[in-house]
Amino acid sequence: MSLNLSLSFKPTKPSAAPSAKNYVSNGYTMNNNGYLANPTHSAQVAANNAGALTRAEASSMGLPLGGRR
Repeated sequence: MSLNLSLSFKPTKPSAAPSAKNYVSNGYTMNNNGYLANPTHSAQVAANNAGALTRAEASSMGLPLGGRR
């Protein structure tokens, strides 16, 4: 008597992203990527000066990367 151990696996598409663009967590409005949806300008500058932003993130906020001009 033989035992058939073959499994059939059919990959499924990942579920669609939630329809809500923003959500509230601990009193902060966050976007679907987990970032603050409405950071203050001073928070943006502080993150930029600390080197926490990529070049793309800094430029999308209108800031020079790492506080350099």
